Amino acid sequence: MMRTVRLYGSLAEKFGPSFRLEVRSLAEACRALGAQLPGFRQAIEEGKFRVVCGKSTRSKRALHLDKDLITFGLPEGDLHIVPVIRARKSGLSVGKIIVGTLIAVATWWMGGPAWLISMGAMVALQGVSSLLSPKKKTEKQKKSYMFQGADNVSEQGIPVPLIYGRAMVNPITISAGVTTANSTGLPTA
Repeated sequence: MMRTVRLYGSLAEKFGPSFRLEVRSLAEACRALGAQLPGFRQAIEEGKFRVVCGKSTRSKRALHLDKDLITFGLPEGDLHIVPVIRARKSGLSVGKIIVGTLIAVATWWMGGPAWLISMGAMVALQGVSSLLSPKKKTEKQKKSYMFQGADNVSEQGIPVPLIYGRAMVNPITISAGVTTANSTGLPTA
């Protein structure tokens, strides 16, 4: 069935706002757009999107698709692909914005020093930046039994200390490899 696939936000700016395609599911629509538009597949893989099937994105009868319904046969209606803005939801960030703004405004109103005004503005901007930055996903660390001694398991992306001289610290393994060999001298099958 012919349906209109509508793109919003950065996708619409980069690839165009709408396309008429003969597709039955979201997977078919993404595959068709990926074949026609260079860079579309990468943009879909890197982003986070809300997908709605219906007359509009705010319609009460619209079907909101999640990852389980990607290959699901869709009912009649347009397919809307809307980018989702990722933000960190934290009361501490909102508190920083409020406190920083109050410090800056009160200091300016009472004729206080300029460094206190800039400090208040800095605290408020830290709150704004922490609201806009994505929250880091924490993963469970897996125990490594490859090496003896203290626990030297770390997650990817941490800084590696560079030490000159002697140091009594727990080392961080940067890279490790295991190879197998036949110790009996007999050929392996």
